[in-house]
Amino acid sequence: MNQQKTTGTQLSVRKTLLAVAAILVVSATGARAQGSLGYLVSEGGFDWMIGKWEATNDEGDKVELEYKWELNKNLMTMRLKWPNFEYHGMIFYVPAKEEVVQIGVDNAGGNGKGKWEAVGDKAILKYEHTALYGEISRMGVGHSKVDAKTMKVEIYEMSSDGELAEEPGLTTEFKRQKPQAPKKDSAKTP
Repeated sequence: MNQQKTTGTQLSVRKTLLAVAAILVVSATGARAQGSLGYLVSEGGFDWMIGKWEATNDEGDKVELEYKWELNKNLMTMRLKWPNFEYHGMIFYVPAKEEVVQIGVDNAGGNGKGKWEAVGDKAILKYEHTALYGEISRMGVGHSKVDAKTMKVEIYEMSSDGELAEEPGLTTEFKRQKPQAPKKDSAKTP
């Protein structure tokens, strides 16, 4: 009998085919919904974060923060902006690792990556940022709901092994901003 040696690629293809078969057996709608970021966010009770938020920092500058759904709630985009700084991030679910991750870049040439987790009533991002010339900073960013119009964001120091400081080094309250009404096109006639 001739036995063929199984390669990693063949195993990967087999696992993929088995996974596809399992998905076909399960209700397609239910399986898709449960594997989406939107489902996880809703189940965790964190969909209140979606929207535009605004705060004022210690220097009196306006800080804007926005979380927005994209791609049928499989992606959440994040934008953070204040004078002379802007950051754009993408948040998505990696089913194979059962992790919600974030990657992003800023206008100063930096980039970063992190993982989201729910701790009680807080959504916490454990994030590592690499600046333009390679300096690395680590932080935890906790988001909690104060009320329907207020979100508290706490910044924690984070060790290289992912442990957060006991107390936040900075706490800011953001106020929800009303969605802007669509601009009327003056060239159109009513």
